[in-house]
Amino acid sequence: MAGFLFVSSRMTDFEDRIRRMAREAMVELGRDGVEIADVVEPPGADYCVISFTDENVRPIEIPKPLGAGESQELDEIRRALQYRFGT
Repeated sequence: MAGFLFVSSRMTDFEDRIRRMAREAMVELGRDGVEIADVVEPPGADYCVISFTDENVRPIEIPKPLGAGESQELDEIRRALQYRFGT
């Protein structure tokens, strides 16, 4: 029997939502959603960090909105990605 190491780190709802919306926004900007390497909400933080597969592209921090709806979050992500990629 092969041994596998399973590290269970539960993704938060915020991380999941940002990951989904960031990939959607990348496609809207004409880029490939797989350019996103990871989305992580550091423990105790009120933001998520979006990192990219290209090491030359700096990560983006997306703040956790206070009472904002998904459309406002998506707008924030779009603006951050447009700024990062100059589109």
